[in-house]
Amino acid sequence: MSTNENAVSLFPGRSRLPVTSSWWASVLIATGGALMVVVSLGAMAGDIGTVSIWVWIGTAVIGGLQCALVAELAARFPERAGGTAQFAFRAVPNGSPTLGALSAWCYWFAWTPGIAVNLILAATYLRDLLWPGVNPVVLALVIGAALYMITAMGLKLSTAVNAGLALVAVAVLVIILVGPLLHPAAFDVARLAPALPAAAPQTFGGVTALLLKWGFVATWSSYAAEMASTVCAEIRKPERYMGRVMSLSAIICLVAFAAVPVALFGLVGLTGIEADPLEAFASAGGALLGPAGKLIVGLGLAAVLVLGAETFVIGSSRTVYQMAQDGHLPTFFARINRRGAPVGSIALDATVITIMLVVFGTDVVNVVAAANFGYLIVFVLLPIAYLVLRRRPEGRAGSFRLPRAAAALAIVLAVFNLVLLVFGGLQWGASVTLIGLGVSLVIIPVSLLTRRRRARVVPVAAPVAASTR
Repeated sequence: MSTNENAVSLFPGRSRLPVTSSWWASVLIATGGALMVVVSLGAMAGDIGTVSIWVWIGTAVIGGLQCALVAELAARFPERAGGTAQFAFRAVPNGSPTLGALSAWCYWFAWTPGIAVNLILAATYLRDLLWPGVNPVVLALVIGAALYMITAMGLKLSTAVNAGLALVAVAVLVIILVGPLLHPAAFDVARLAPALPAAAPQTFGGVTALLLKWGFVATWSSYAAEMASTVCAEIRKPERYMGRVMSLSAIICLVAFAAVPVALFGLVGLTGIEADPLEAFASAGGALLGPAGKLIVGLGLAAVLVLGAETFVIGSSRTVYQMAQDGHLPTFFARINRRGAPVGSIALDATVITIMLVVFGTDVVNVVAAANFGYLIVFVLLPIAYLVLRRRPEGRAGSFRLPRAAAALAIVLAVFNLVLLVFGGLQWGASVTLIGLGVSLVIIPVSLLTRRRRARVVPVAAPVAASTR
């Protein structure tokens, strides 16, 4: 048996999506998350002031380090559509369908509400800028329908759309980050001094609890670089390019999550950010370019939020597809249309997004907190799976291996994410924790019943331990 065949046998299913895309498609997907700082920037600033700058930077660094683990796994096992969440099956040496299902479902649960969050933010901003009388929920649903149509047309069209929106994202970043250099009078360095608001706890325990609370939520945005791996099964020569893809994605997101908070605090201060982070971006553009700058940055930011929603749609569709391939969901969810796009998740996504938009409206922070419960479960399991898989010889020929120090890094990352999950998650209260836990665990009986039903129809042997010869 070849090394590649051995690698495939380590997992219960493999992607059958067409392999037609350039590695740049992966980088563009990660770019969609580069400005997700806007989602909880204002709420976090209100609770912990300018200290939030360091929470963003710290969690973005952790997210970048995790990309190294994802890069190796995606290069060695690119047949796993959906990337990051699809390796947890091997978090135990002999494989665990339950952990595999839990990780993939939690990943889907993390990003699908993110589609709703981005759509409602983009729609609200477009309403404020252009159409004051429009209902933002209705506009969000219209934009969402358009994004799913684009995704159903295949990854090539999605990549082209993402490329155009990514250029807008870069333009917004350039205006925000380079502007202070061109207009230094508009930037006040004194606003960057680390300080907690007067109402914040001053004891060590109280401050630690606040940092864990907001570190928990920040990871939903600042870990975004890992999304580049969601299409690893569809890019050519992943064993050669995934290291490059994940490195570039990590750098892009680290720069964005470090520089954007610094620039905005320096330009509009805590009061401006706390009042409305979307308005803070526009105000920064206005301070640098005048009235036209406010409109340009505002429209650009709306485009960036739409880009983020599109990248979540891509990741969600691949994750659900691979779950069906692995036997955790009915085969209906593994449907591929004639353009090679996985479309089985559309009805499921649409139902969840519609419920989120109707129930929560513009209250996005609690949505993120509940969704992030599942997201951090993924990043507790990922380093553990990495530790198990790095001891095995299987993998795509020509893929790379990280040095031995990566094992210690994986342990640190697993512990860090577990602490954030438990202690940070609890800071959001029982309701958010119970919602996050309940939705995360619902996949376990679904997966069990689906696998049993399939086994009765067509007996399928469990993945066997591959030979090490």
